Order: sequence, then structure tokens, then C-alpha cells
Amino acid sequence: MGRIDEACKEVVDRVDGAAACGLVDLDTGKLLGVHSASQHPQPLTEAVAAAVKDLFRGPNFGRIQQMVRSHRGVSGDTEPHSHEAHITSAGNFHFMKTIKGGQAVIVLVTRKTTNIGMGWAMLKAVIPTVEPLVP
Repeated sequence: MGRIDEACKEVVDRVDGAAACGLVDLDTGKLLGVHSASQHPQPLTEAVAAAVKDLFRGPNFGRIQQMVRSHRGVSGDTEPHSHEAHITSAGNFHFMKTIKGGQAVIVLVTRKTTNIGMGWAMLKAVIPTVEPLVP
């Protein structure tokens, strides 16, 4: 197990209701490290990593942001990407935040029993531990 995987395991162990934690490189969409309490198969975790990259850096989101800037009369690429996302699925919360100047995203998946505010607080609390490990 690599250092990033170990850090992700610490996150899962520290957060009440955590199911998984991972780091995704936003340039490549590759998984830098992951720990899942239920050990999901590698193709699934790789697909999730690609979806995270698309969510934060995909062409559709970029196009929407450009349209909003144009509508507001803001020129240039002042804020080209999102920084945080929260997705609710049938049984889970997915907390995502860019780190390392937007190079990567840390993803925390919890059960829906986790308090949303606490999920965000815990995710942000572990960033200083995980961020230095991003290449």
C-alpha cells in the first residue's frame, strides 16, 4: 500500500460513516490513491476517477462557465473551474474538493447517515495530511 493509499485509509478510519476516500489527478483523470471500506474492484474506482475529472474539468462544465461569464459581462478565464462539489446518491454522500492548487481532487464517500456539515469539516480537516502527498 502506497503513502496516498495509507492516508486515504486514515481518512476512512477517522470519518464516521465513511465508505471510501480517494485522490484524483485532474490532468490525467488517474487515481493517485484510494481506500474503500468494501474494496471496490479497480475498474469501478477508475471509472469514478474519470467521472470526477469530467465533473471538475470536463468540456461541458467549462462551456457552461464561459456562458455564465459572458452573460454577466465578465471577460477572460477568471474562474475556469469548480472547486468543490457535493453529490447525493441513493445511499451515499460524495464530498469533493480540489487541492494542491487545483491539481487534484480529494473525494470522500460517506453513508447518508453522516451529517453533511461534519462530512465537509472532516474532509477539510484531513487535507493538510493528504495534500503534501500529491506529486
